[in-house]
Amino acid sequence: MSITEDVPPREILLFLASGFDDLEAVAILEVCGWTAYRPHLAPVRVVTAGFHREVRGRFGTTFRVDLLVDEIAQPVRFAALALPGGFDSHGYQEVYDARLYAFARAIHANGGPIATMCVGALPIAEAGLLQGRRATTYAFSRSQDRRARLSELGALTTSGPIEFDGGVISCSGPAHAVQAALVLMEQLVGRETAEEIRGFLHC
Repeated sequence: MSITEDVPPREILLFLASGFDDLEAVAILEVCGWTAYRPHLAPVRVVTAGFHREVRGRFGTTFRVDLLVDEIAQPVRFAALALPGGFDSHGYQEVYDARLYAFARAIHANGGPIATMCVGALPIAEAGLLQGRRATTYAFSRSQDRRARLSELGALTTSGPIEFDGGVISCSGPAHAVQAALVLMEQLVGRETAEEIRGFLHC
């Protein structure tokens, strides 16, 4: 009997705000999806959530989410949280919401890793989870200094492409989204599985 038949899938909460970065969201789906490619891999399932039943990314990808924010009764059922970045011009500002902060804190307190991408690190910092922790974020905003804001919120801000400290993964932009997803996978199901998936992706 295969692992996928024996073991219930671990669930990741993929939170999608309006104007999310399409590539960053799909990176989580892609990397987790490969756990269904071989029956010996421990399964990881992605559950999408948002403030609206249909959420549109900046570049046109539209998701009909599995859960609305107010339907998430027990965030600790999720093994991890993934939060892509996005574009304020297309509604991403809605991500600065106390309910999302509460979910992040609950999952983090329960030992679950949090994967942020691009400006997704900022709401997690607003939730107080990056105090004194290394983190990176997008540096090329035309209107805001995202790194300075991350520092104001207590993070030890770096210019690196990816950081993992205190249970929170951050990456500096969509070019590093797959790597961030692979780091998340390593935390959930181990380095061997993450490396096998990296091989499937040929990266």
